[in-house]
Amino acid sequence: MRMSQTKKRNRDLIYKALTDPKFRKMLQEKPAEALGVKTISLEKKREIRFVLASVKSIENQISILADELLCANGGPCGIA
Repeated sequence: MRMSQTKKRNRDLIYKALTDPKFRKMLQEKPAEALGVKTISLEKKREIRFVLASVKSIENQISILADELLCANGGPCGIA
């Protein structure tokens, strides 16, 4: 099954926003500039909101996992 162009584009934007803080900040503040276009369509604005929400969710999940793995919360440690 082939991934749709929109899904692939969003996945690529999520990866870039996760790994490039400057790009993420620009995508939040100046999305047209970040994407190299003059204007942003309503559909593209929705995609950007989805991408930024996905990035935030992924970072939250990573933070929670890191806390659990490193026993930062003082609870039982899963590392033997």
